[in-house]
Amino acid sequence: MIRREFTIAEGTILFISAYVLSAGLGIIRQALFNAEFGTGMEASAYYAAFRLPDTIASLISGGALSNAMIPVLLGVRHEEGDTAERRLVNLAATTLTAAVTLIVLICIVFAPFLVRFVIAPGFDSATVALTVALTRIMLAQLILVVISSVAIAVLNARNQFLLTAISIVTHNITMIGGILAARFIPGVGIYGPTCGVVGDALLQLVILWIGLRANRFRLRPVWDLRDAQLRRMLRLLTPNGLSSGVNYAGGIVDTAFASLAREPGALPTLFNAGLLMGVPLRLIGVALAQAAFPRIAASAARGDWARMRKTLGAALAISIILATGAALMLALTGRWLIRLLFERGRFDAAAGDLTALLLVVYIAGLPAYVATEVLTRGLIALHDTQTPLVTNCAQLMGRIALIWVWLEPWGVVAIPAAFALTSALETLTLGMALRWRMRANVEG
Repeated sequence: MIRREFTIAEGTILFISAYVLSAGLGIIRQALFNAEFGTGMEASAYYAAFRLPDTIASLISGGALSNAMIPVLLGVRHEEGDTAERRLVNLAATTLTAAVTLIVLICIVFAPFLVRFVIAPGFDSATVALTVALTRIMLAQLILVVISSVAIAVLNARNQFLLTAISIVTHNITMIGGILAARFIPGVGIYGPTCGVVGDALLQLVILWIGLRANRFRLRPVWDLRDAQLRRMLRLLTPNGLSSGVNYAGGIVDTAFASLAREPGALPTLFNAGLLMGVPLRLIGVALAQAAFPRIAASAARGDWARMRKTLGAALAISIILATGAALMLALTGRWLIRLLFERGRFDAAAGDLTALLLVVYIAGLPAYVATEVLTRGLIALHDTQTPLVTNCAQLMGRIALIWVWLEPWGVVAIPAAFALTSALETLTLGMALRWRMRANVEG
């Protein structure tokens, strides 16, 4: 079962099931967290501290690395065989681990500056100090995330989705353990869930390592920056990573503006609304795109443009239809879900009302969010990572401008409103770019 290859339909069902179970654990985690920490100083510090490590981790595990590696791995295995593929995997793991270690050390040193002036400029001194301490702990996970992401690329390139799905399911388990430790062990406090973040990365690595061993991969240090295939991969990874970085840096922008918003508890309620909005995004957009991408990339590598167009069109149509239905369902049931799941302990009804309002604004752009997942992978399969980078930069700039104008009259609602509008414009741009690239390849 570990080495079984799944079809697109099977992979999509598998990933959806994994995300459903993970979302269930995520809701349990968030309900426990809300009850234990509410919308107070510790909660705000935790959410702010989560942003920088999560942004860097998202550059690696959020799809940038696997999206860059999969087309190159497929090409190398097809042209040069398994031995060359294994060498490339070791090269990638060694090079990226060295780079991420350097980034982590720089972030640890400059964490006080980043928190005070970039991530949460509206926090007081005590909250800033706590945020810095939590940020430094969470940064430790990034070294583990590199190896896990390389393993995901190897397994997904073979359409072996089982262990990747299991690693998704187990997400949140250690964080739940950390919250329970904070509740029952005196003195643990917010450091419980913070250490749970690091534990989550370690658990994921253990699961994925089994898949590498089953495929006879032995990770060893290999260093050769002149290797042609490594450079090819890095040429795809660099703009794709920057694009993901810009995309996830939007979370830092949201955190910074939320710390300046007039509403009490703006940052925790914004995080809770984003969490609920992220459930259908992962279940529909990410799951379907992740399952379809290896075959889209394989069609592009063979020059089978008809099959690639058919796969892309089906994935795009299904994702938009499902996302529209999910958005309508969340709009009708969102307030009830928030009351059922989150309103307990220190998370009161006022916080629930604000969370529901932010959720409704967020989900207005849900069809655009899921369509972007599919369109971006279509461009990456054509080795075009520059276009998503440009559109993400434009989206972030427009988002900052809109929040800056709307924050004073609208409050924290300005943040999801700006995100929904600029995301829709980005999706339209990506669709036109992909259509043009496909036409150019067919005519070529």
